[in-house]
Amino acid sequence: MALNINLINGKNILINEDTYLVAWKYQSSLMASNADHYYLDCIFKGSFEDGKVTEDDEENKLEGLISAADWLTIGKDNNNSIKTTAVLGITRD
Repeated sequence: MALNINLINGKNILINEDTYLVAWKYQSSLMASNADHYYLDCIFKGSFEDGKVTEDDEENKLEGLISAADWLTIGKDNNNSIKTTAVLGITRD
């Protein structure tokens, strides 16, 4: 299994069964008791295998995760996040 996340800047990111992903969703609360009204909630953390149910839904699961998230980090030691609106498409190798 190998999927490519194609970004609008022309770069491609390879995703395989061992790829570690962290997905974040934007949250806002005007009711927060401190001055931090804007923050991200982690909605997924783990390898790509953790998020899929069958071999037939690999691309579908990745599409769903990207659709639900606002930011995505790929790889355990990666300090760079990708805004999910920068994703142009997903292709299968």
